[in-house]
Amino acid sequence: MVERTNEEWVVALSKPGPEHDAAIEDLRAILVRGLGYALSKRGKVRDSDLDDFAQEAILKILDGLHTFRGESRLTTWAHKIAVRVAYTELR
Repeated sequence: MVERTNEEWVVALSKPGPEHDAAIEDLRAILVRGLGYALSKRGKVRDSDLDDFAQEAILKILDGLHTFRGESRLTTWAHKIAVRVAYTELR
């Protein structure tokens, strides 16, 4: 997994191609790991659920990438979206 700055994340996620695909896969891995931690006290959440939540979050992240203001790390912003997606789905 490549360490990226906010600008590098935005550029990689904005353009199609191999860099985009690698950034998506890296972000998915980061979100799945973070969701596992965030939902660990929530009861039985399967790995497949974490993957589903992460995929749904990635769609929202890509759709809202233009709203990212850079006030935090992009991965922090993405985690917030992913946790909201997961809690919504778990309700």
